[in-house]
Amino acid sequence: MKRVLTVLSIVLVYTIITTTGHANSPEITDSLNYLKSTQNTDGSWGEEDSIAYILPSTVTVMEILEITGESEGSNYMDAVVWLQDQELMSTNYLAERIRLLSQGGEDLELLLSYMDETFLWGGFEEHDINILDTVLSVQALKAINYEDTETIGKALDYLTTTQNTDFGWGFEEGDESSVFMTATVLKTLLLFRDTYNFESEITTAASCLLSTHTPEGGFGTTPEETALYETALATEILIDTAAQAEEVLTAITYLQSTQQPDGSRESAPYSTSLALRVMTKTIPDPM
Repeated sequence: MKRVLTVLSIVLVYTIITTTGHANSPEITDSLNYLKSTQNTDGSWGEEDSIAYILPSTVTVMEILEITGESEGSNYMDAVVWLQDQELMSTNYLAERIRLLSQGGEDLELLLSYMDETFLWGGFEEHDINILDTVLSVQALKAINYEDTETIGKALDYLTTTQNTDFGWGFEEGDESSVFMTATVLKTLLLFRDTYNFESEITTAASCLLSTHTPEGGFGTTPEETALYETALATEILIDTAAQAEEVLTAITYLQSTQQPDGSRESAPYSTSLALRVMTKTIPDPM
């Protein structure tokens, strides 16, 4: 059961979470300085020599630079150049570039060519469809205001019908629910909240995320095991759904406690950026 925050707890939440307008708080400044100092010479972020690691790291850093008003700086611009120069072929990578840069062109044409006859996506053309590639493609189409409502509607219908009995989502239909996938799908449904009636799916998915709360105060797919990236993703989306529960408050406190002296989380740009996104959120007014 969700426990509603008391007025005192709501006030405490406001003292914990800073808004975008307070991006120069010491905690946020330290994290931003860490991110800027760890940018690779080619404009990307991430130490491992793999696009599967570097692209998510770079995208999440670019997002937080946008949120904190740093998108005019050299760090962000160098990252844009890097992202534009990459030869991205898979659905999820194409979708992320389209979404972040809000541009279609050849990327959009290739992304749409991967769509099957039921308006869904797999990793490449003729690959088996899955929830992750479909949900990221829908996010990309939303970012560029794609006007084909049939395409978007069919994809959204697929997402709602693949919700598990515990109200979460896995990578593919029938997979066990994970915090990452549930938060990612929930984020997408929220993008279309004003157009489609997803209140039932949103409410139940939020309850699924709350049920993954761990004794440490964070969230994790594995019982009793907190994962920082899952905690950040779940907390961020629960704030967006206005889930005023004690679990959200303790997760924020947990994320604060993970900041290292150099401003990072786990000495990783990806984890640092995800946690920083939470720290730039505001809690909605209590009912």
